[in-house]
Amino acid sequence: MRGIVAVLAVLALVVTPVDLAVFGASSGCTDLKRRLGQCPSAGITDDAVEIGATIESPGASGSGSDGGDIGVGIDDDATVDLRCGEGVPLGCKAIGVTVPPATDATGPLSITDIATFRPQPPTAGMQPNRWMIVGLDTNFYANTSTHIVDGTLFGDTAQVRFTPIAYHWDYGDGTTATRSTAGTTWAQQSVPEFDPTPTSHVYDSPGNYTIRLHVSYAAEYRVSGAGWLDVIGTLTIVAAPITATAGHASTVLVDKDCLANPTGVGC
Repeated sequence: MRGIVAVLAVLALVVTPVDLAVFGASSGCTDLKRRLGQCPSAGITDDAVEIGATIESPGASGSGSDGGDIGVGIDDDATVDLRCGEGVPLGCKAIGVTVPPATDATGPLSITDIATFRPQPPTAGMQPNRWMIVGLDTNFYANTSTHIVDGTLFGDTAQVRFTPIAYHWDYGDGTTATRSTAGTTWAQQSVPEFDPTPTSHVYDSPGNYTIRLHVSYAAEYRVSGAGWLDVIGTLTIVAAPITATAGHASTVLVDKDCLANPTGVGC
């Protein structure tokens, strides 16, 4: 009886070819799950055809040592393993299994795969606000931090976490710098105004300058609350430029401070 069931199972496969693309879709498989190895698999070798996530051994109806018999085992996961040998009229290619061509929807994600996820744009800050004193430090800092963006990735609900890793400054005077820290205000660093900071810059000549900031982000992604996985590559976002004026400082003697005379010189 088991031999008859095995033959009927083989005939059913011959009459009704298995399209693995449809098989994957019916099991809820998406491109992203395929990348993560969460889809039913399929493979054809010289002596076997495997459909499903596990390998079933041949049924008890046939197990010749020369591979001349066919054994069919079907478990609760609808896993099928057909052993084919030289003495079998129905060769592996005759049972109607089609394997979709290989695509690039495998392996780790790259930064281009998450193009629909955009990090929050950074902003540039400076002290003093939009003006500088020639020869003294102007403090620059970036307003951005690690944050998560929700969206859809290859048909699945996913999250991408962006982390700023580099800050590229163009100070507008022909000088550029790449910093590993965003910087903060003088008050947050507990230092006096015009003191040097890890992100400050000194202008040597008076004039109007346009300051530009580019921030590079590393990315990670996850699906359905699973662990975070790295994304290959970085994404650079440009902040809105700042226009500021550099000038010389002068000392003026006054008889009252700015609190007593807010309209006085230098107030």
